[in-house]
Amino acid sequence: MSNKRKHKTLDLNNKMEILKKLDSGENMCKLAKEYGVGRATIHDLKKKRQKIVDHVKTMESGPGKRKTLKVGDCPKMENALYMWFLQRRSKHTPISGEILKTKAIEFYKKITHKDDFRASDGWLDKFKKRFGIRLLTVSGEKLSSDESAVQPFIQHFKNKVEELGLLPDQIYNADESGLFWRLLPNKTFVSSTEASAPGRKVSKDRITFMPCSNATGTHKLDLLVIGKAKNPRAFKNICLPVCYKNQSRSWVTREVFSEWFHKDFVPEVRKFMKRSNLPIKALLVLDNAPGHPNEQELKSSDGNIQTIFLPPNCTPLLQPMDQNVIQKIKSLYKNKLLIHIISQDGDITQSLKGMNLKDVVFSLAHAWKSVSSNLIQSSWKKLWPTMNDVSETEETDEWDPEDNMPIVDWLKNLSEKGLETSEENLNSWFEGIEETEQIMTDEEIISEAVQEESFVEILEPPTTTTAIRVKPDNALMCFNTCITWAEENGMSAKDIIILRNMREKVFKQGLQVAQKQTSIKDYFKTT
Repeated sequence: MSNKRKHKTLDLNNKMEILKKLDSGENMCKLAKEYGVGRATIHDLKKKRQKIVDHVKTMESGPGKRKTLKVGDCPKMENALYMWFLQRRSKHTPISGEILKTKAIEFYKKITHKDDFRASDGWLDKFKKRFGIRLLTVSGEKLSSDESAVQPFIQHFKNKVEELGLLPDQIYNADESGLFWRLLPNKTFVSSTEASAPGRKVSKDRITFMPCSNATGTHKLDLLVIGKAKNPRAFKNICLPVCYKNQSRSWVTREVFSEWFHKDFVPEVRKFMKRSNLPIKALLVLDNAPGHPNEQELKSSDGNIQTIFLPPNCTPLLQPMDQNVIQKIKSLYKNKLLIHIISQDGDITQSLKGMNLKDVVFSLAHAWKSVSSNLIQSSWKKLWPTMNDVSETEETDEWDPEDNMPIVDWLKNLSEKGLETSEENLNSWFEGIEETEQIMTDEEIISEAVQEESFVEILEPPTTTTAIRVKPDNALMCFNTCITWAEENGMSAKDIIILRNMREKVFKQGLQVAQKQTSIKDYFKTT
């Protein structure tokens, strides 16, 4: 009887588990036996680690049961469709399977200029598996706030707190929000020398930030900031005041959130409880965003730090961070942005170009620090009416004078700079009304999706080339420029690693050439 092991294909969940266990120092042979595969399979997973991790990070709801990293027949179209899908889901727009199929056909025609794609049910099922999409809402789903679910959940939350025996210091809330960090009021600024507002291009520089605090405001964790670049040049040799993570489109995905919860949130909560002489247990309140894992996944190893999810469509009514906390952070950040603009010489465009991600995270960290504990406490009143009453008067002793500058003073300062806008427009900008409307058009989505796909393609050498002699030094300079561009424009870690490996080969080849030339010179000198 043959003892030959049956072939087994691991799904991405298993692969991620194995990679985490390898990181913790577990033995390859032991892991191979545990998962019923050969040692070579574990070794291959280790080699492909970055590729697997980067791919899972892009998936809305994690890897699910998917086993491979294969792409569809038209990856450019699917990338564009997925970007469009994430944008609509971030706005809580209901998306059905039929809507996705219709949009897929539309993107396919625009990208390929062909009409031979049939968005079948089979294709849709594979697309959902490829991108880790858990479910699609019914097209007629109610989107307005569901007030009928509020009171039952408030009672459920109260019962949960009493059951666990928690104090306000042990109850936390976190919520993420997008920020276009170079965005100025759109179509509002008019130079005193111009007859009408110029068609200033809207900046698409976007990050996601997430504040997290307990109900008393006595423990505010460092802001979670998600950008595109893995190692932004602006962060070199500095100690960041935020928790920074990267994702190819600056989205919160299940993988990113899970990593933050287990590696940042849980350890920080434990430290705070020890410092405060409180039992090491806590409850984190979250909404049902697509990028949040379920309650079973978001639990500490001992089960003492748990999560509870708000009912669907109740975020505007109950979510504490949505009750002016996030708005306050954005407002304070925008104060800093305007101060930067009016304090610089030169035009607005040059002032904005001079900003980088380091400036943004430090300004955001300052804004988060300036949010008072009183404001945080008052933000819990809708969800937790029985919590101790607190004054809604905000603390201002930590704020700069400019942070409280009245709108009329801003208008005066901007006017002196040669920029005119109305009080209404400036107020709407501070409140984030314009920002919520800044989503990418279909054309912009297609352009970005095609650019991402083409970037990988151009790394492959053409089949026929014309021989051109390029010195190693010049080649190295070109690769350094490419790597810098890739990092600054949020290219995937996989592509950057490819470039770095190629640069390393060029460097080694340059050394060999230099050594040969030195040997020849030495030979002629001796003869």
